[in-house]
Amino acid sequence: MTKAQLRRELKRKRAALSPEERRRWSRRICALVEASPVFRQARTVFLFASFGTEVDTFPLLGRALLSGKRVALPRTLLSEKRLVFHRIFTLGELVPGAYGIPEPPPGNPVVPCQEADLVLVPGLAFDREGFRLGYGGGFYDRILREIRAPRVGLAFSFQLLERVPREEHDLPVDGVVTEKGWFWVRPPAPPAGTVSPVPRGQ
Repeated sequence: MTKAQLRRELKRKRAALSPEERRRWSRRICALVEASPVFRQARTVFLFASFGTEVDTFPLLGRALLSGKRVALPRTLLSEKRLVFHRIFTLGELVPGAYGIPEPPPGNPVVPCQEADLVLVPGLAFDREGFRLGYGGGFYDRILREIRAPRVGLAFSFQLLERVPREEHDLPVDGVVTEKGWFWVRPPAPPAGTVSPVPRGQ
């Protein structure tokens, strides 16, 4: 299956979720992230504001802000084909950005990539080696190369595949969280609730 075909199929599956399923599974994913040592120990967290049928990240965003974490979200600079992370202080300050995705206003402080302690990323699919299938713009592929903190994808369990199409320049994430638990490819430390990798062929 090509990347384009896989994107269409996964968008279809995600759109087929009922609002209650998406709400329940998203709450579970957010709770698993919030309870993990890697999140609890992080002072600066790069997150994303969910859009459409993605995992709903707003509960996690709200709790991260309430807990005093330094939270940064991406702004999409279409003309430069890149993301820049800006700090947010409240959810109410988010504005519609490129593609209608909520993002920080441009006047908010920029947070350098090297200051992130944890990065949570969206995607249409992730595989068991950590490779990610995005939306085709390459924005996250470029920014992830600048980040040394643990990179963790958020997805529903049907988005965790054995293998996604990849290219030489693709950079894997270190782990994925679904409603069924954590899946670490390269764990910084084994948190409680980690899902053990499935051996090849199973």
